[in-house]
Amino acid sequence: MCCFCEKWESGGIESFLHNVIMEMDMSRLEIDIVAAQICESVFTASPKEKGVGFYELSGSQRKLGRNHKMFKQLLKERHYDVVHLNIFQGLSLYYAYLAKKAEVAVRIAHSHNTALRQSKTKWLKLLLHNAGKSLWAENATDFWACSRVAAEFMFPQSVLENKKYEFIPNGIDVEKFRFNNKVRNQIRKDLDIEGKLVIGNVGRLCYQKNQEYLLEVFAKLQTQGPDSVLLLVGEGELKAELQQQAEELGVADKVIFYGVTDKVEQLLWAMDVFAFPSRFEGLGIVVVEAQAAGLPVVCSDNVPGEALVTDLVQKVKVRSGVDNWAESILNCQVNADRLSANEQVQKSGFAVVDVAKRIEKTYLGLRN
Repeated sequence: MCCFCEKWESGGIESFLHNVIMEMDMSRLEIDIVAAQICESVFTASPKEKGVGFYELSGSQRKLGRNHKMFKQLLKERHYDVVHLNIFQGLSLYYAYLAKKAEVAVRIAHSHNTALRQSKTKWLKLLLHNAGKSLWAENATDFWACSRVAAEFMFPQSVLENKKYEFIPNGIDVEKFRFNNKVRNQIRKDLDIEGKLVIGNVGRLCYQKNQEYLLEVFAKLQTQGPDSVLLLVGEGELKAELQQQAEELGVADKVIFYGVTDKVEQLLWAMDVFAFPSRFEGLGIVVVEAQAAGLPVVCSDNVPGEALVTDLVQKVKVRSGVDNWAESILNCQVNADRLSANEQVQKSGFAVVDVAKRIEKTYLGLRN
């Protein structure tokens, strides 16, 4: 089995693949992670220990010709029965065409996003994205998506109307996020945030996740609410800019840039409110994780409805302004019973053991 993604690092697609692979019976499977570029990731060690192979193509997402050539060679050498494309833009569907030419029986196109990040050449990338999905989507045998909007973004109308798509939840280990008050108190002590309102965010420090807006909201909140801190969990290309922005807003001493971690659940337990003003999301799995941890969530209306599985979530339009966001966060009732939400998430279809079984059946040719 080949699980492809453009770049392997510590993001949402990697988290999804890690979670489902760790639940699979590897005695019946041989899985390779194949990526154009492989970077350091908190999601690498465990799959490797389980016997998953890692293959890097050219080392760059931009070297398309080289990546395609190396992928063709890998298909020839490894003789995959399944190619599972975990993708966020239409050009990657070319790998489904290459897999079809190599006579791979099962070719899964799995959409994980709903938009492209902002850049000067976004118009061109969007043009290529639309061309890619029109030209190569039909080479897939299966169409999966983490939400309806993710399917609409990645697949042409002909696929949506005639072949339909399958909603595959981004499974999580729900039990792992079950609230632990003892660990919460220890983390808050370690971070010196005891007695404070802790507003948290987990995600890459990038345009999509919109942490620069959250910093503005947090600065406004400082003038209105109790003693609070902002806990940002993640790394990314905008870290230096965000640190500078925090300085300029006069809140640098109240913002914690925590970095990446494989103990996200513990930091969620330490938080009081989860704030997520993303510009776009395929699903926003961390919103589901926050609910599993019993956190009240204030998120943008760009988060698909599939991620809202409890009554802990409040959607707020990003364009409604920082005052409205600050007020929404301050009005959140810190959840007194942080265990009951975990039960709701457990029943919502996001339990990774159930998702892994569905995917494993497809890999083994046991689907209906």
